[in-house]
Amino acid sequence: MVGFFVALSAARGQQIDVSMMLAALALPAGLGAPIIAILGITSDWQHRDVIKFLALQPARGTMLLAKYLAVAAFALGIVMIISVVAVAVAALVSAVQGTDLMLGDLLQSARLLVCVSVIGSFSGAAIASAFLSTPIAIVFVLFQSFVFDSLIGLFAGTATPFVQSATLSNVLIEGGNVWAALSSALIWIAIPGAIGVWRNLATNVT
Repeated sequence: MVGFFVALSAARGQQIDVSMMLAALALPAGLGAPIIAILGITSDWQHRDVIKFLALQPARGTMLLAKYLAVAAFALGIVMIISVVAVAVAALVSAVQGTDLMLGDLLQSARLLVCVSVIGSFSGAAIASAFLSTPIAIVFVLFQSFVFDSLIGLFAGTATPFVQSATLSNVLIEGGNVWAALSSALIWIAIPGAIGVWRNLATNVT
C-alpha cells in the first residue's frame, strides 16, 4: 500500500502527503491486528501445544494475560515499523523528485493507527479466547467488520453506535458519545473477554 500510494502520487506529479498515507494504512491495520491476535491466542489450543505451555506455567490466567499483552505489543510494533518505512520511502522519493514532503496532521494519523491496532488486538484476542478456535474466530471477526457493522444501521437506528464494533475506535480518534464507546467496548471486548477467561480456566486440555 505504501508503494502504491507513493507511485500514484508520483505518477500524478503530486506531493506525497505522509499523514494521508499513514491514514490509508488504518484499514489493513484494523483488519490485520485482530487476526494476528486470534492466531496468538488460539494457535497453541488448535495443536494442543497448550499442554506444554501449561506445564511450564500452570497459572492459566497469567498465560492468557501475557498473550493479550504480547499480541497488542506485536501489532503496535508492526504498525510503528510500517509507519517508519512509509515516512522513509516518502522522504526518499520526494528527495529524488525534488519536491517538498507534506507531513500533514501526523499526530492524528498516528492516533488513528495506534487506536485501530491496539483496540483491534484486544477485540480479536477477546473473541479468540471465547471461541478457542482459529477458523471460527477469524470468520466471526470478518463478519463483524464487513457485514455486521455495515448492516446494523438498517435495523438499530439511533442505537447503531452503541452496538457497532468500530465505535470505540471512532470515539477515541474523533470524539463523540462516550456511552456509545463504552457500550461497544462492553459488547465486543469485555463480554467475550470474560467468556474467554472462563473458557481458558475451565477447558480440559488432556
